Amino acid sequence: MPDIYTPEWYEAVRDAINARVAQMSGLPDGAWNIAIDIIGDGTSPYVDEGSQRNFVARIENGHCAWYREVGDDGPGVKLDFRFTGPATVFDEIAAGQLDPIDAALRGTIKAKGDMRFLMRQAEHVQVLLSAYTDGVETLWPQGAPPYPGGSK
Repeated sequence: MPDIYTPEWYEAVRDAINARVAQMSGLPDGAWNIAIDIIGDGTSPYVDEGSQRNFVARIENGHCAWYREVGDDGPGVKLDFRFTGPATVFDEIAAGQLDPIDAALRGTIKAKGDMRFLMRQAEHVQVLLSAYTDGVETLWPQGAPPYPGGSK
């Protein structure tokens, strides 16, 4: 069981995604780079208030090629999608306590990119998100959500 937001955790999420999509047919051809920007909100112990953690995942022909944290200088790749939101929200999503689609629809997570494409790939997107939300048994060394004063 890896700690949240560690290289081992990103690898476990990647492996969980790939295990789930291996059972699917009709995966989209092509490659997409997805940025996830987690903004410290003063509630999550994993991202200091006023700071940010940035992650990039690459999806190739439906499979996750890599998923990693990047520095403040940016991802170093052309982005197709960007998801930005408070750390507490992303923590709750990773803990399986908050539905990421609901968070995006409510505007808690800001989404940029071709949303029509994501809607056409709804089944694939759901499999990717479910791997993130419940595909990895995660350790929370600084405490797990829900946090007092969290997003709910």
